[in-house]
Parts: sequence; structure tokens; C-alpha cells
Amino acid sequence: MNAAHLRLREATGAAHARVDALFSRFDLARRDDYAGLLAAHAEALLPVEAMLNRSGAESITDDWSQRRRAGVIQVDLDALGIEVPAMDASAELAPAAAMAGMLYVLEGSRLGGRFLARNIPESWPRAYLGSQQPPHMWRELLAKLDSILYEPEALEIAVTAANQTFGRFEAAGTKWLAKVV
Repeated sequence: MNAAHLRLREATGAAHARVDALFSRFDLARRDDYAGLLAAHAEALLPVEAMLNRSGAESITDDWSQRRRAGVIQVDLDALGIEVPAMDASAELAPAAAMAGMLYVLEGSRLGGRFLARNIPESWPRAYLGSQQPPHMWRELLAKLDSILYEPEALEIAVTAANQTFGRFEAAGTKWLAKVV
């Protein structure tokens, strides 16, 4: 049995830890910090989701339309009156292995969002962090990644894409944290 998702977890562990530490510095009891966290997530998420849309992410996971969160983060940003600058509209297409790495990060961030949502006042919008999925969807994605990332070259492409996706979150988080401090 191929455990590609275990290799992804191991190879992205340092980047994941940096992103978690960075975003834990946002005080989610403060409106400005919460808005900054959402803006940072949007800045990272929106171009990745756009690339996944253009590249055919439904070929990786046929429930891609249920996994997208661009719409729900926009709902929260609009409710808070936050405008995020236009995203990089690269026309680049990602190969399947790269899409697998990106999906690994985006779906993992959804799991982390559940924990962050606990610290947000009830009266604030929470469509993005509250966008939960049935637990089987995470397991199904991991099984799909294991089935398509069986070649070492493909797995390394996925690892690189996952680390780059974490890098997008880290860069956006650093930028927005500096604005709210």
C-alpha cells in the first residue's frame, strides 16, 4: 500500500508548523485580527482554488465543487467590510500531481479551521472557518492521493506543490499580521 499522504505530511511538517504558529498569533477575539486572518487566507486560497478550477481538480476528486471555499470566504469578508486586493490571475495549469499537493493543504486547512472557529465570537460571520465536511471526505481524499501518487516523481511534485501552497499561506499571514499588530 502506497502511503503518499504520509510522505506529504512528513515532507510538509516544517512548513505546516510555521503556518500554524504564524496564524496562532492572530487574536481571534479582536475583530481586526479576525478580519486579517480571513484576508490572509483569501489571499492564499483564492489563487490556488482558481488554478485548481482551471486545471481540472475534479479529475483528482470528483466532489471538488463541494470542497471549494472561495465563495464562503468572500461571504465573510463582505460581512466584515474587508476588501482583498485582486489576486494573481496566472493562467498557469497545474499537473495532476501538483493539484494533489495543493488539495492536501487546502483540505487540511479546513480541518484546522474548526479549531480556530472556537475562538470567534458567535456574532461574527463564520462561513469560511465553519465550512465543515463529513469526516469521510478527508479520508477519501487521502486514499485518492495514495492511489495517484504512486510514482516517486509524482509524489515529489505533490510535495513541492504542497510546500509552495503552505508558503502562500505563510507569506499572506505574515503580510496581514503586520497590518493588524
